[in-house]
Amino acid sequence: MSLNPLSVLFDVPHHLDLTIEEHKDFAVVSTAGVLGFLAHIVFFILFFLFDSHFMMYLNIGSILTFACIFYFNRSSSRNPTLLLILASLEILVHATFAIFLLGWTPNFHIYFFIPILSALVISKSNAIAAHIINVTCVVFYIALATYTNYENPIAPLNEIEVFVFEILNISSVSVIVIIVTMYYSYVSNESSKDLIQLNSKLKEQSQKVMSFNNELAQQTEELQIQSEQLENANKHTTDSIRYALRIQEAVLPSFSDLDNLFGEKNVMVFYSPKDIVSGDFYWAKGKAKNKIIVVADCTGHGVPGAMLTMIGESLLNNIVLEKGITEPALILDALQVYFSTLFSGSVHNIKDGMDISISTINYETKKLHFAGARNPITYIQNGEMKTIQGDKMSIGNSNFKSKIGNRFTDHQIDISVPTIVYMYTDGFQDQFGGNENRKFYSKNLRELFLKIHQLPMSKQRTRLKMTFMEWCDFTKQTDDVTIVGIKIDSSSNVEA
Repeated sequence: MSLNPLSVLFDVPHHLDLTIEEHKDFAVVSTAGVLGFLAHIVFFILFFLFDSHFMMYLNIGSILTFACIFYFNRSSSRNPTLLLILASLEILVHATFAIFLLGWTPNFHIYFFIPILSALVISKSNAIAAHIINVTCVVFYIALATYTNYENPIAPLNEIEVFVFEILNISSVSVIVIIVTMYYSYVSNESSKDLIQLNSKLKEQSQKVMSFNNELAQQTEELQIQSEQLENANKHTTDSIRYALRIQEAVLPSFSDLDNLFGEKNVMVFYSPKDIVSGDFYWAKGKAKNKIIVVADCTGHGVPGAMLTMIGESLLNNIVLEKGITEPALILDALQVYFSTLFSGSVHNIKDGMDISISTINYETKKLHFAGARNPITYIQNGEMKTIQGDKMSIGNSNFKSKIGNRFTDHQIDISVPTIVYMYTDGFQDQFGGNENRKFYSKNLRELFLKIHQLPMSKQRTRLKMTFMEWCDFTKQTDDVTIVGIKIDSSSNVEA
């Protein structure tokens, strides 16, 4: 008997005769049942305190749903795929009602990522159901984002209530993502160990080919089956990540959005993710005669980096659009506070964050304000190029307690003369390549900006892309790459 009383919740009952793979599915469903049950109890208490009666009653159904999921998972009639589908549908319905009633700002929309993660397990036994869940999440996410952009919440929360749910929802999803990531890392390691053991057995049997010929043939066949299973599992995982890519692309500004904001033919973006999804993102909005453009590089790349980009995009919407903060240095200060609050209570010692540059352009005052967290800005006026370096501390990734007295520096640029502005992450300059297989370096990147700055913006993007491809040649891309260029002149539209 286990010495830890909590382990009883996850131990397989004696009356269930499960394989090792089924043990893993049992653990996933049990974890989902316990976390869902506890999380909705917390939400029930909050909705009761905030007088949100409909959501309070809805949480009663959610609590009962996850209690049933936990119970039936331990019964003899258990069906882990069906139970995970039920949990995914409950999360989808719960998040949809929360967004519809309370609005987009409390961050209930990030729960749409949880069914996508559960689809990784569901796809092993029912690929069609997994695809349906992924497509449904994407459609609901885009539909609700569009709806809340034009309609006000039915039962809006006050500022304190919104802040509580912002932090709680981002923290909850972050913890769930960490748990699922650790689980799949464990599964991957176990699969690798199994393959090593099989290879060892094949080597031993090869020394006794004549006497163990039949056994060797059987082992070879089993190895082939496992290889096909791993290939199918990898395909399902890749398909799910591609669905996540669609969600990430949906929240990035489109080319038409950028043209409307900065003027047609006045803006270009070179965006090249290292993996399917990216740890870089760019963000642009207009607010009170100001036009704000953001370029950010989140910790890591791939799925972990992409999750941070969604958090960063959500926080920027809240800081700029909801709170009305448009000064770049103050936006960075607010992001620093949010990230410090978000990860300060984690038991996993998370040190994730982002390097970011922010520019606010006001065509009426003919001023550009800039602030950066490690990321710089380069601008060219009258053929002269200048670069302003960001402050030497990242968002979230620095020791915030020791830097709590520090504020980000605000820089001001006069744009009364024609100006070309470049904001970029470090992916291009840190890329290895060339004849000597060395980095491209920031100096060469700035010289490239000066060389191409008089070309039309579309041709500038083409030159950047071709230069990057020629430099990489056959070398693997080492990091996500994002470069945003903006042409500012007296003919630019001044409406935000």
